Amino acid sequence: MPFSSSAFGQGTNLTVRLYSLHSEKRVKLSARAGNLNWKTCENCAPQLQIKASHSGLTLLLSVPLEDYVAAALAGESGSFEQAESVKAMAVAIRTYAVRFRPRHQNAGFDFCDSTHCQTLNFAGIGAKARAAAQATRGEMLWYDSRPAATFYHQNCGGSVASAAEAWPDLRAPYLSGHEDPYCVRGSPLPWKAQIDRRKLEKALRDQGLQVPEGWSRLTVASRTPSGRALKLAFYFPTGSPWMVSASSVRFAIGRAFGWNEVRSDLYEIETTPDSIIFTGRGGGHGVGLCQAGAEEMARQGKSYREILSFYYPGTTLGKTAAGGLQWQKREGELVEFLSTQPETDMEAFTLAEKILPALQSELGWNLEFKPQIRVYPSLDAYRNSTGRPGWIAAFTRGRVISLQPLATLRSRSGVDPTLRHELVHLLIEARAHPGTPLWFREGLVLYFADHASGESVTMSDAEMETALQHPEDRQRVERAYTAARARVEKMVRENGKERVLEWLSRGMRGKDFKFQISNFKSFSCPHFLLLKNDDFVFRRYLHSMFRCRGVDLWFGFECLKGVGHSFRPQG
Repeated sequence: MPFSSSAFGQGTNLTVRLYSLHSEKRVKLSARAGNLNWKTCENCAPQLQIKASHSGLTLLLSVPLEDYVAAALAGESGSFEQAESVKAMAVAIRTYAVRFRPRHQNAGFDFCDSTHCQTLNFAGIGAKARAAAQATRGEMLWYDSRPAATFYHQNCGGSVASAAEAWPDLRAPYLSGHEDPYCVRGSPLPWKAQIDRRKLEKALRDQGLQVPEGWSRLTVASRTPSGRALKLAFYFPTGSPWMVSASSVRFAIGRAFGWNEVRSDLYEIETTPDSIIFTGRGGGHGVGLCQAGAEEMARQGKSYREILSFYYPGTTLGKTAAGGLQWQKREGELVEFLSTQPETDMEAFTLAEKILPALQSELGWNLEFKPQIRVYPSLDAYRNSTGRPGWIAAFTRGRVISLQPLATLRSRSGVDPTLRHELVHLLIEARAHPGTPLWFREGLVLYFADHASGESVTMSDAEMETALQHPEDRQRVERAYTAARARVEKMVRENGKERVLEWLSRGMRGKDFKFQISNFKSFSCPHFLLLKNDDFVFRRYLHSMFRCRGVDLWFGFECLKGVGHSFRPQG
């Protein structure tokens, strides 16, 4: 999915499977207050769904993102004492959820409630977890315009592993291997496990690992750069050793005897006639944030931002992807240009410097500021930073024009038309009188960005205004744009460009018009008068006043199709 704090906002819910490790046969639901009501509904989205099968009950809970973060904090870091380390965990948990959602898509939910995803403890959510989730609300770690893969673990044993050590196909420069002095100062978690040889063989066989009979000893054959066991060798009195992945052995032992036996791959091995003795330190895969080290950093006065920077170097903390991009800036005579790859994107810079003066000359005024043009390297980065869907090619806010990747624009609307449209936007908004309808401003932008006549679409101002202010429906928005442009084109044709642009900057006031009124009539509502000709209706609301045949008419301006009585502009 595209990653976006807007697309994945605070109102977005995650679907979590409860009791995922062991399906329950029976559950009891009780209300803290009031009564519970059961509802069967095929099309609605309930907070809790219960599905029955021969294997048991499947419970799916729909939970807001920040509540999920608080539950995961209770499950993954409930023993933390330092507020800053809990905040660091909140950011890591939230980023992980956004990055890896939906991990169980094929099963019909986003995450399970176990260590396979993130351990959840809804009943154990306390004030500290709530406070950390709230203090960091919406914050995530970004790298190259995407949420980072924020893995974390219990204890690194003093040596953080790189991502490649655990997942060879994962390329994440911010998940690098390095020493962790904070974990060492806190507690490197020493441990020792002694496992009967026959029981070890059975545990391996249960996981599909067939150890040849007659082996005499087990040793570490190779290690990763962080010192973790990579390959283990089963030796025989004669012949070559049998090699096996160290992580496969650890998982087999964990499933058979529990995960507190061999806690990590940081260990030495001793073989006795009856058993294998693992002596090690640390707990978990060792990649990313070390919880023991984070707690020690917080104890030493480090902030959650410093903790995250230490364990995920090169990432950027923020609510959108924009801060995670490595912008390079170029200054032009008229525009400021930002890109992560300026040599590739220079076309936009050159075009903007050429288009802007021509537009300023046509409209008759200059911008009093230097526009900033940002070309995003990917659609994900554009969506994440602007909150706009992929079908909106560019977005302008303030003096900043945000563009999709130029390759995307070339395959769709084109770079030149897109830039021209957004620069006209800046010029129109710079002169717009307060209260000027959005449809009028957008119609002007479309008209002056491209004078070629388009199709004729008829909508009322209210319809256009609503569609443009709430652009959820693509077809409706595109129809409103077309209608607005057609309306403005007709206004320019009948009144002239200069007069229409004067309306933009001064507002449309009664003294700017002379009317020939036939059969004019005021309506029962004392606040407005409707007048109509073949083109549009003016509805005026208590903005200014003019006199007509001795009658005072109060009005403000808005163009509408509708009913009323006729007039004709004379000047």
